[in-house]
Amino acid sequence: MASTKKSVSSRAKRVGKQKAAAEQRRQQRQYEGVPDEIVELLESGDILPEWDKFYRAFPTVTAAAEAVARGEEVTLESHEHELLLLEVVLEDNQPVVMTTLHVPYGTRDALLSGLFNSETADREQVMATMADLLPELLPEEARIDGVEAVVEAPAPGLLAPRFAFRFKTPAAGLTTWSSYYEATHQFSPLREAMSWMDTGAATHAEAVAILRRHGIPAAACAQCGHAVTNQHPAWPGLWVDLVPECGPLCERYDDTALTQENEIDSLAIGGPHHVLTLEEAAQAGLTANG
Repeated sequence: MASTKKSVSSRAKRVGKQKAAAEQRRQQRQYEGVPDEIVELLESGDILPEWDKFYRAFPTVTAAAEAVARGEEVTLESHEHELLLLEVVLEDNQPVVMTTLHVPYGTRDALLSGLFNSETADREQVMATMADLLPELLPEEARIDGVEAVVEAPAPGLLAPRFAFRFKTPAAGLTTWSSYYEATHQFSPLREAMSWMDTGAATHAEAVAILRRHGIPAAACAQCGHAVTNQHPAWPGLWVDLVPECGPLCERYDDTALTQENEIDSLAIGGPHHVLTLEEAAQAGLTANG
């Protein structure tokens, strides 16, 4: 009986070794020249589709640089922890890794509030002023040399520009993507500030206050604190939140006066945003004179 168990165990071990060897041969054929850390990511099943596609096409910085030299487009747009645009481009005929981090939504909303609320017809000038102010919306440790503040013009058919921070890294001397991340370690505070989960950048009311002190007429609801505009193309004249789920409804609207009615407060109609007057904003330090 013991001999039978030993025989079964030996066969199981042999089969296991054979399967492991076969899997190793498969990976060697499929991932020839791919760094081990990228193979591990691709095989993990825990990788977003856009990263999977990108790493399979360009498993190393070297492969990306060679593709660009052949005239191919090397671009990755990811929404994992932040809105990231990673590109490899040619500048002066040399490959450069260009990383663009778009601002978090609350920061974006404050900037769009200021842009939409501006009375000047020279929108390009307003956007240029905002580009100069973008670093002030970052925490001190994220204001790093080599980072460019960017305001991208609206794409065809769209009304809103995009706001971002960008840094460039020469691809010469870089081989793996690990070497790229090591070479850009100094930009980690910026990446953390742009994170959607726990952003360090100024957002909504805080960003509105900074913009207003520089003469940009951004506005925030005094009740919910979200950035709002009354010049939205779809809701002209009505204060609306740029968060899609909220729009003209303030999530902090005081509906206590409705609680004495039978069922009207259960209709979830919400209530309007309330924006401070210029005098109230000046007293609260939210204007250029505050």
